[in-house]
This record gives sequence, structure tokens and C-alpha cells, in this order.
Amino acid sequence: MLASLVIGCTVAMAEERPPAVSVVTAGTSVMTDRVHFVGSLVAREESVVKVDLADVRIVSVEAEAGDIVQRGDVLARLDATLISIEQSANAARLARADAVIKQVESQIEDAALAHVQARADMERSKQLSARGFTADETLELRQTMLKRAASALALAKQSLGVAQADRRVIVAEGQEIAARLARTVIAAPTDGRILRRSAKLGALTSANAEPLFVIAENGEIELDAEIPEADFARLAVGQAAGIVVLGRGTPLEGRVRLLAPELQAGSRLGRARISIPQAGSLSVGAFARGEVDIERRGGVFLPATALSDRAGRVTAQVVEDGTVVIRILETGLRTAGLVEIRSGVEAGETVVLRAGNFLAEGDHVTPVGVDYPMATSSERPILTSDAVQ
Repeated sequence: MLASLVIGCTVAMAEERPPAVSVVTAGTSVMTDRVHFVGSLVAREESVVKVDLADVRIVSVEAEAGDIVQRGDVLARLDATLISIEQSANAARLARADAVIKQVESQIEDAALAHVQARADMERSKQLSARGFTADETLELRQTMLKRAASALALAKQSLGVAQADRRVIVAEGQEIAARLARTVIAAPTDGRILRRSAKLGALTSANAEPLFVIAENGEIELDAEIPEADFARLAVGQAAGIVVLGRGTPLEGRVRLLAPELQAGSRLGRARISIPQAGSLSVGAFARGEVDIERRGGVFLPATALSDRAGRVTAQVVEDGTVVIRILETGLRTAGLVEIRSGVEAGETVVLRAGNFLAEGDHVTPVGVDYPMATSSERPILTSDAVQ
């Protein structure tokens, strides 16, 4: 009889005990709102080295992909034999033109003297004719000779103009030949690192061929990132970024340099250029991930599972003295499974870990504390190898 009473009392106490629920304590931490992105490494500015000499053989290649070059360094040389022959022929024509000019100048001097002499003879004939000592025929002859001397002088001067014009043409041809000869030496147009080399010994050049060399100006490498529209709108030029290149464990520091003024029509992705001052020997085309810190804020945080969104209101089930109380919350940043609580719950209060419909306002529960990590993205490395994978 006594045993039956004990068993009945135990069953009654078990039935009266409130149900157990998992709860967490609202904690304080620091949260960083970050924009994540992926992309490829590219040269900030590419300098293309081409030649406009067609069908000229490459006789030497003096630079390789990966070489660091300075402006003016010789990268390759072209066969200059035929152009050198043209230059020699041009020099001979120029010397001949100079000789012709000197000859015409001498003719001008002779024609000028003849013109002076003819004018003097005509003046004397005029004086003698006025005194009756010279026949009219002689005066007419002197006038004719003066006209011929003037014509000869004018013709000599015209010949000098033609000879000088011919010389200018030859000089211009020489300058063009010299320019072509200079282009047989392929030099680096800027300081930087050679990204690609297509120049091959013995190959013939073509204006339509691919560039002989492609140089990353000043060796500057940056990340060309694609970012979803919502996150792209939160970026600004000058923001700091952390970048991890696949295969390199140490994050690199970067900075947002450029934001494209338009989104891609199909994907609605925005493009951003992230400068990397410590790029060093990074390979163009390598895959990389990055993060930009948008905002960093401290406050009260709860697991996202503790929140419920009903009819546009975010609520949490707070346990006060074993009784469930529904609180309406104002939330902020969300990251790493945590939500910033701006109002509605204070630090240290007990909250049901998993909000659901099985509990209602005023229900009695037995809280069972559960440890929940309150670490946010700001307390973790910028990127880990797991994130890269």
C-alpha cells in the first residue's frame, strides 16, 4: 500500500514538471558587416608591343615572359638589312642633290654677272645713241641681250628652287627610312613586367598578328571582382579589402580603386577593381577571393534560430522565471549565424534557442542552457583555406 502511494506521488510530480527547452543567453560581441566577392587577378594597365613593319624577320629575342623591364630596354630585333641598303641609297641621292644645288647656285652667280654686264652695256648704248654715235640697231641689240640675261637669271633661280625641293623630298624619304630602321629595334614602351611573349626567332612580322609582347605597366596587379548588385551598392572607392589568392595562405591587403559605372545586363553583377600594393610575383589570371569591411559595430547578439518573423514582426521567446514571454525585436546586422539586437532583448537575458510554434506566451518551461558560439566574422581570419575551397 505504501509503495503504491510513493509511485503515484512520483508520477504526479513528473506530470507537473514544465517541459525542458534549450535556451541561450543573449551576449555582447562585435560584428563586422562584410561584402564578399570573387574574381581574377589582372594587370592594372596593359601595354601592348606591336610593330607596323610587315614581312620583316625577327633576328633576336632578348626578353622573356616574367622579366622585369624598364622603358627603353630592348626586347627584340628585326632584320634591318634591306632598310640599311635603302638608307645608303638615300644618302647617295642626298649627296647628289647637294651637288646639284651647288652647281645651280654657281649658274645663278654667272647669270647675275651676265645680267649686270648686259644692263651696263644697254645704258652705254642709250647714252651714245642720244649723242648720235650709235645706231638704233645697236641699242635694240643691247636691250635684247639684257632681256636674255634677265631670263637666264630667273631660270637659274627657278632651277635652284626645284633642286632644293628635290632635296627636301630626299630628306623626308631619309627620315622615313630612319624611322623604319629605328622600329627594327623593339623596345619596352614602359616600365613593368612582361606578361606574354609571342615573338619567335625567325618569324615574319605582320600588322595583323598578335602583339609581340604584353607588359603590365609598372608591374601593378589588381583583382577584377564580380559583386552582386545588392552588395555592390554598398561599396565605395578607397575601402580596405582583404584578399586571398588560391594557393597562397597569407591574406593580402587591398583597396577598392574603381567601381564600374554600370552593371552587367544579364547577371546584374557589378565589377570592381581592387588594387594590391604587395602583388609581387602574383600570376595574372589567378583566382582570388576577397572581403571588404562595410561596417563594424558592437552590441547584443542572438542566434538567428532564436528569432521568428511573423506578419512582418521579428520576435524572440524570452524566458522569465520559467515563463515564456514574446518580445518584439528591432534587428540590425546579420552575419555568421548571428543577428544584432538593437532593442527588445538585453544582454544576459535567457532566450529560447529555436523559436517555434510549440510555445506560446505564458507557457511554463524548464530552461536548459546551451553554449552557442558568439564569435562573429570580425573575430575570425579574413579568409580560411576552407572558405577558399
